[in-house]
Amino acid sequence: MAETLESKETPVKVSSGEVDPSLRAPFLWLLGPAAVWLSVATILALLGSLKLVDPRFLGTWGWLTFGRISPAAFLSFVYGFGIPVGLSAALWAVTKGGRLPLLGRRWCLASSFLWNVGLWGGITGVLAGESRSLSWLGLPTFSLPSLGLGYLLSAGWLVAALVSRWEEASLALRFLLLGLVWIPWAGGAAALMLHDPAVRGVAMGSLEWWFNDGLLYAGLGAFALGIVYLLAPSSLGRPLAFSGLGRLAFWTWALFANLAGTAHLVGGPFPLWMVSLGVSSRFLLWVAAVAVGVGFWVAARRLPAEKREWDPSWHFLRFGMSSFLVAAGLGALLVLPAWSRYVHYTVLEEAQLVLFLYGFLGMTFFSLLYALLPQLLGRPWPSPTLSKVHFWLSSYGISFLVGLLAVGGLFQGVGLDEPDLPVHDVIVLLLPFLRSAAAPATALLAGHAVFGLHLLWLILESGSSRRGDEETALAHADIEGVRTP
Repeated sequence: MAETLESKETPVKVSSGEVDPSLRAPFLWLLGPAAVWLSVATILALLGSLKLVDPRFLGTWGWLTFGRISPAAFLSFVYGFGIPVGLSAALWAVTKGGRLPLLGRRWCLASSFLWNVGLWGGITGVLAGESRSLSWLGLPTFSLPSLGLGYLLSAGWLVAALVSRWEEASLALRFLLLGLVWIPWAGGAAALMLHDPAVRGVAMGSLEWWFNDGLLYAGLGAFALGIVYLLAPSSLGRPLAFSGLGRLAFWTWALFANLAGTAHLVGGPFPLWMVSLGVSSRFLLWVAAVAVGVGFWVAARRLPAEKREWDPSWHFLRFGMSSFLVAAGLGALLVLPAWSRYVHYTVLEEAQLVLFLYGFLGMTFFSLLYALLPQLLGRPWPSPTLSKVHFWLSSYGISFLVGLLAVGGLFQGVGLDEPDLPVHDVIVLLLPFLRSAAAPATALLAGHAVFGLHLLWLILESGSSRRGDEETALAHADIEGVRTP
């Protein structure tokens, strides 16, 4: 019976050995700046939470107002951490599981340089007040050419490699290919339409939400699902169950992930078919999430004995999958007319976004880092305790942050629906929840700081080990035909 539940598909093999030394530099060019951007995003998010507690905090610094640091934190996480980690997952899958040679290491260096220069300029522009106020499209125009060229230099050959192997590609590679292709296509289309005089007014709103949810689900979400299918077979010792459900999830995600954003337009001056398409797409994405979840949790029931010990990659992956199922279900529930009447434009929608962005994407990306970096540096993680502290700080921080926003959003929605209750009183009712969110935000920052220290420890140990190996090799080398003892 167990054999009938397992997928017949050959998974991408994730080697337990070290990464080829020739590949270390491209990975570090991607992941090194990503770790820095994660710290920047977390610090800015914490500053935003503190300004909700005390609006006078840094009140004389115009470039650190809440309206600037909040989008800067969000954009730093998405573009500085999320996309580079997704590219790293694709690079690992292609060069290890796909058994394809790495082409153009210098292109990867140029790609990382252009991407990070463009992003630094863009975030600086946001803090200076140059943002378009279009959330996910908020980076200034002058930063887009560098970002676009930097992305294409890394993603171009990865896409070519994956397309050439489409017929034999696993679900992991197909999800990663979806993310690689969607981001430049949608980003280029959105950038062009932003400069089209015809795209104004309500058309701008539909463009914004199409790109927002498309990048969240079809871009970053596809990367994260690719990581799930990449890591889970190695962690579980078997492929995910029900391969047919996995294929159903992929095609459903590929067809409808970029259409879910129009569900946010309910109540606006938009055609009903557009809003209905977004609502239907949200429910289809939930169906896809359930399909992935069933395969994952059925396979996870028979966890190998060695995985019952502490494995940080597995624990982060498991938390990410749990968050994925809850966030997808909540996303479908919130667009129902009976619910959207109360929760539209409330922080309950922010709770769903935080759960998907940090709970699913963030924790799944950390799962990849915990699996990849020891292979990349040739050393195991030095301290299981630090990885446990990171996991528990992150999981509790995300859980309490989502819970506070969800409960506060319910109170806010009920209050806004009451015609006799002044809006000021609704804000006063919501403020304790927003101010309390500073505590879990601090826990998240502490968790990321622990990860940064742990990573630095790993790098230092790897460098010491490598120098020791070189000294040993020199001590036993032939010197003028005589081998030293």
